[in-house]
Amino acid sequence: MSKDDVRIIHKTREDYNRIARYFSETRKHAWPEFKYFSSFVKDGQNILDWGCGNGRLVFCLEGKDAKYFGIDQSAELIKIAKKKFAPEVKNGTAKFFCTGSKDKKFPADFFDLVFIIAALFHLPSHDSRLALLQKIYKEMKTGGKLVVMVWNLASDWAKVKAKKDWKKIGDNDFLIPWKNPEGELLAERYYHHFTPDELKQLLLEAGFKVKTMKHMKNGTWTDDKGGQNLIAVAVK
Repeated sequence: MSKDDVRIIHKTREDYNRIARYFSETRKHAWPEFKYFSSFVKDGQNILDWGCGNGRLVFCLEGKDAKYFGIDQSAELIKIAKKKFAPEVKNGTAKFFCTGSKDKKFPADFFDLVFIIAALFHLPSHDSRLALLQKIYKEMKTGGKLVVMVWNLASDWAKVKAKKDWKKIGDNDFLIPWKNPEGELLAERYYHHFTPDELKQLLLEAGFKVKTMKHMKNGTWTDDKGGQNLIAVAVK
């Protein structure tokens, strides 16, 4: 990994540690997309939530006998997740790991289902994204499913935001501000804009078979202009 990659990844960790309390407050509840995510959850599964934040994807396990593993490089968000889902941690349904100082390795052929929700776009290069997906591929069971959601930064919604206060630092790379309720700038987080073709090719290069590549807004499939999120479903 290049020095620039490491710098941006460390910056992202520091950004999320700084804004963790505010960030978690904006993500208390499940998004409309979570209904779709829940459809993949089955009894008996081992589930990875990469970039889990405050762990709210645990909501998708309601009523299911599955094991959840959440990892995030922000120690502050992991603290919040462990507190928020203390009952699930206590009964062994959910486990959270901070990868800020050391990566978390899982056995090969371990996961039935992996989510990377609003997180892959924080990795700063093709090599860093590919390395992650190849690692996850090894840790998944044959036939396991990977669900990826990234912001669609080419949507009409994003274009309005970009004109307001986003900083473009490359052809498809942005720094997006986070302000506290008082309007104070606390962080400028790195985001990469994935086109559907780029995300598909990345998944294929990692070894996956791509089954779905669609745009969604508020839980409903739509076109690229209206879809705030791009969702990919892939299979090992």
